[in-house]
Amino acid sequence: MTIWSMKRRHDADRNAAEYVSGELSGRVRRWFERHLLDCEDCWREVLLGRFGKRVAEDAREAVPVGLRDRVRAAIMLCSD
Repeated sequence: MTIWSMKRRHDADRNAAEYVSGELSGRVRRWFERHLLDCEDCWREVLLGRFGKRVAEDAREAVPVGLRDRVRAAIMLCSD
């Protein structure tokens, strides 16, 4: 058990959020990466955090002009 793990309660949400956001120091990050091999809860939260981060980053990209109209037209053609 490390000093970090003794000071903190196991909190998969918080640990994963800090890991995904890059807030963990090198030593703690390496400990957490080893911990992920044995902890299904933390692994699941890291996967969800990475997915959420990717969705948020994708949402910031501007949609090309006219894309909505082209998608609607394609749907209407396929629905006949």
